[in-house]
Amino acid sequence: MKSLVVCLLGLLMLVACGGDESPTGAGGRGNSTGAEKTFSLPNGAEMAFVWIEPGVFQMGSPSSEKDRWDDEEPVHEVEISKGFWLGKYEVTQGEWEAVMGINPSHFEGTDLRPVERVSWYDVHEFIGRLNAAVGDSLYRLPSEAEWEYACRAGSTTRWSFGDDESQLADYAWYDCNDGCDTEAVGLKLPNAWGLYDMHGNVWEWVQDWYEADYYNSSPRVDPLPLGPGRGSLRVIRGGDFGNGALNVRSANRSNSSPDYRDDFVGVRLVRIR
Repeated sequence: MKSLVVCLLGLLMLVACGGDESPTGAGGRGNSTGAEKTFSLPNGAEMAFVWIEPGVFQMGSPSSEKDRWDDEEPVHEVEISKGFWLGKYEVTQGEWEAVMGINPSHFEGTDLRPVERVSWYDVHEFIGRLNAAVGDSLYRLPSEAEWEYACRAGSTTRWSFGDDESQLADYAWYDCNDGCDTEAVGLKLPNAWGLYDMHGNVWEWVQDWYEADYYNSSPRVDPLPLGPGRGSLRVIRGGDFGNGALNVRSANRSNSSPDYRDDFVGVRLVRIR
């Protein structure tokens, strides 16, 4: 009888406390990293997101890493204090056209290719329309720190899957390994957190200004979305279909003018809840 009562009490506690354990919470509460959710966009389109839990990681690359650049140093601890939804894929041409009414991309052929030829300013207009449609400021660009945290997915290696370059083609469109153009999103393997094309396909705009030595003074907790808070160039991450293996590494940083458009620069979005 005593054991029966204990079991019943345990079941009641599980029911009472388990409401936030489902991976369907609208704001991410109760989700674990890798939980997925699809949100509606204007004109019947949808966008898939993956929940990224808060955490601490080592940002940048060590001096021992092959083919690294000086702006990736020093390696420093960063804490991401708030969870967020990150696009499971790069924003596709179909998603962009559903919101903006046009497809600016050079490499057409399927709505599932990543949108490209979009500037940082164009992306903010896209975000503005999404937020207007939902009546709240839910969508934004990731910060550079959020991007690398999600790309690494718990790793400290050159790429999210490890250091073995022979495996890179399983995860990335790079070095013109299937023609020098973009490919439909989601065809390669995802990283450990379920994110696709974090290496290669198209570069992805993030929110930050670029500063080569920013890591020397960046905050430990939630480096500001504006990065150093000044500059003339914005950060792009991830590399593209024509880049060599060194430029699609997790730590690799690049930059461009915020009005720049080209057929190898796209975007991936954050949704805050």
